[in-house]
Amino acid sequence: MNGARLTFDIQLFAKDPDKTEQATPRRREKAREDGQVPYSKDLAMALVFISVIVVLRFMIPLVYHGMRKIMTFFVALPNRGTFQDFRALGQYISLRGDDLAWALIMIILSGVVIAITTGFAQTKGFLSLKKAFKFDLNKINPIEGFKKLFSLRSVVELIKNLLKLAVLGVIAFLFIRDIWSMLFLLPNQSLLEGMIFLADSLYTMTLRIAFALLAIGFVDFFYQRWEFERDIMMSKKEVKDERKDVEGNPEIKKKQRQKMQEMAQRRMMEEVPSATVVVTNPTHLSIAIKFNIETMNAPVVVALGADNIAMRIREIAKEYDVPIYEDKTLARELYERVDIGDEIPNDMYRAVAEVLAYVFQTSGKV
Repeated sequence: MNGARLTFDIQLFAKDPDKTEQATPRRREKAREDGQVPYSKDLAMALVFISVIVVLRFMIPLVYHGMRKIMTFFVALPNRGTFQDFRALGQYISLRGDDLAWALIMIILSGVVIAITTGFAQTKGFLSLKKAFKFDLNKINPIEGFKKLFSLRSVVELIKNLLKLAVLGVIAFLFIRDIWSMLFLLPNQSLLEGMIFLADSLYTMTLRIAFALLAIGFVDFFYQRWEFERDIMMSKKEVKDERKDVEGNPEIKKKQRQKMQEMAQRRMMEEVPSATVVVTNPTHLSIAIKFNIETMNAPVVVALGADNIAMRIREIAKEYDVPIYEDKTLARELYERVDIGDEIPNDMYRAVAEVLAYVFQTSGKV
């Protein structure tokens, strides 16, 4: 009879194979806006625990004197246990319990300060929690919950908790073993000596536990950073899509450039009817030149183009009776050296002037 076999899909813990690219600055910024940053709760709790223990150790004299005054007052009450006595005790604590109050304030304040400082240091600043409190159906989705239950994070959390229990057990066992013989001597000591011994022993044990938790916290801190980097990795498609969003879609930009070129050509063609002459080479290039001796200091190129554009310029020139002058050398030089709206260079004045003179003589245009 074959025994039952339990199969387990390890792919549940595998990351998305498509996510092979490191996160971009924009992806990191978006993750931060969503409240997604590397943060170790274990490290923060360990540091708070240590701070509270250390501050409590220094505050013990204040706690002792405060408790002593309160107990002395309570013992001196005539009818201990009545409502009036507890009311009187509360009034006494509010008026004379300043030692105990200051000790408790310092202990709580130290924990709060360390917690805020640790969180600020790990997250590198304040976080916006708007999206963290935003309602999300995925948070109550049973399928997503099942995935989280069998995720790598859940396994790591389980291992950490087991490790904490093991550390606490080992430290407690070693501590009790070290003081076991001393416990039998406590009946021979005074009450104050016994309390001091137990307090020092408990302080030593809790401090050892705190530093053990701190070591686990540091390991967890680096794990959280590794997991964060792993979670925000991007696929090649995501990087490409983000680049499109930042730089603009290449296809849209291409269409925009084409549209701008068409508009520029349309404006250029509208200037051809006002040209004085169109110089051609004669089949590939056309350069429309405008000159008015009364209003212009030098001839200006109002349109130019090659191939189809050159042909269109000649067609418009013929339609509006603009003279066409064929000169291969001049046309090539003008096309290479002058842009639309530019005046004719000084060293080309003579060649252009000869063309204009010819046009004026044959057509009478000025």
